[in-house]
Parts: sequence; C-alpha cells; structure tokens
Amino acid sequence: MNKNEDINELLARYFAHEPLTLVQQRALDEWISANGQEFERMRKLMEIPVKVSKEIHFDAEKAWQKIEPRLQERPKTVAFRRKMTFIWSAAASLLLLLGIGAFYLFRTGTEEQLIRYANTGTKEQRVLLPDSSEVILYPNATLAYSFSGKEEGRHAQLRGKAFFQVKKMHGIPFQVETALLNVEVLGTSFLVDVTRQEKAGVYVKTGKVRVEASSQEVVIEANEKAELKDGALQADTISRPQDVFGEEQQVLVFERTPVTEVVSVIAEKTGMRIDLEKGLEKNLITTRISLSEPDIASELAFLCGCKCETLVEGKHYRLYEK
Repeated sequence: MNKNEDINELLARYFAHEPLTLVQQRALDEWISANGQEFERMRKLMEIPVKVSKEIHFDAEKAWQKIEPRLQERPKTVAFRRKMTFIWSAAASLLLLLGIGAFYLFRTGTEEQLIRYANTGTKEQRVLLPDSSEVILYPNATLAYSFSGKEEGRHAQLRGKAFFQVKKMHGIPFQVETALLNVEVLGTSFLVDVTRQEKAGVYVKTGKVRVEASSQEVVIEANEKAELKDGALQADTISRPQDVFGEEQQVLVFERTPVTEVVSVIAEKTGMRIDLEKGLEKNLITTRISLSEPDIASELAFLCGCKCETLVEGKHYRLYEK
C-alpha cells in the first residue's frame, strides 16, 4: 500500500462495494485485524437504514403536476432538472451524515491509542496526561500512556525516571509498567526510577501502591520505598524524603493547634501514624516541626508532657500519660 494512501478511502470503497486491488485489500485486512472494534462499529452504522420522517416527506412528482400547467411556456427539461436537484441534495445530506459518523469512529480509535512523551533535554519536564494526572519526566525519560476503559484502566509504560501525581478516577486503576518493576495505584504520588538496573525502585510520597517484580510483590505507603537489590524486592522507610523527591526541607508551623489536628497533618505529610491516649486531645501545640526530623513523635511527646512508645520504627508511635 502506498504510504500516502488514506485508510479512510479504502473503507469508503469497501462499504460502497467498489473493487479493490490485492495490495489495497491486504492493507484493509491488516487494518481491520488491528482495529476490529472500530470496524465493527462502522459496519453496524453503515447497515442502519436511512429513514425519512413522514412529516418532511416531499413528493416531487405530485408537486410538479400542480405547477406544470402554469409553466407551459417553459421547456420540459425543467422538470428533470428539478428532480435531479432534489435527488442530489438528498444524496449529499446522506454522505455528510456518514462522513460525520466515520470521523467520530476514527477519532475515538485514535484517543484509545498510545500517547507518547519524551524528555530529550537536560532539565525535568512536566506533562499533563489526558486523565489530568501530572508526570514529571526526568532527562532521557520516555513515557507512553493509554486508557483502555474502566475495566482495563490506565496504563503508562516508562523508561527512565519519572514522578507521578495520579488523579483519582472513581476506582479506575493506574498502572506503570517498566522493564524491571510494575506499579499499580488508585490515586497517589510516587517516584519510579528504573534508570539503572542495579538501583531500580519505587518511592511513595502520598497514598499507597502495589509493586511487582518477577514473582515478588509488596505494598508500600507514604514515606516508604521498594527497591531491587540483587534481584530481590525489598521494602523500607525513606529516611530523607526531601533528598528522594528533590524538595527543600519542609517545616510545619503550629500555633495553639489541637494535638489531634497536629498528628493528622503529620500523617498526611509523612505517612507517620501517632496514636493518642485518651485525655491528650486537650493539648494545644505551638511549635515548628521539620519533616526531616527523625524524632517527630518524641518532640511532640515533650510538648505534651507525656511519654512516647515506638510501635514500628519510623512509622507508628503512641503517646500516653506518664
């Protein structure tokens, strides 16, 4: 098939039952094989009978019989021309409707195909996906995105390093596939780095994700990471998030803020859970807390005048009265 030959023209000739050459038929068969759903929708559309409403039915012959006696001096060819004008007008309207339908079908098929992004520069590049998710592509990273429907969800194929801020879509999953790791989320922000095989990993900033590598699988939450080390997938806590996500040190400022609100903000920003014993919720906190500080729970216990118990290092603590 000539590269400049439009598949639309082949489809139009096919539905018009016009003959195709062997090369054209082969090209059309290949397109139908690769785009079966689009072809089936178009075929059904073409089979729909065109109905003309009785309310707008126009009997050209009867109308002409009424007018002809008044126009005896005009040539009889006028009747033929009027009939032909009506026929051609109806045909043009039908072709326009079919053309609009074909455009819609082809456009729908295009939107379901892969959308590709590439950062060939030396600085980070921010892109907005069709589902409103944001991605920061690092230099030399490439991304291919597609949306296959509610059941199959959203798919991104990544090479290199990228940070994802995934938009929630009523439970429609978002999957990131790489040569080394696969990630699935519903709505969160995380970093995927597969730039180097010996240091491939997923780093969660907010939310929760599932990471797969070969036959292994782990679920990690905010401020946690999953890295490939000697072929094994290992989960751990991110000790310095600002270094991983390329952010400046973040400081939270509280002024006479209920301690219940303070622990809620800390959990949202770091993923760290701090349980409060009954009675401590009356405390009001005035302080500046650095999110890079490893002893946030201990500092909070000091301000409340209570004790701190470590349940899971770096992840879960409990404050209680002395």
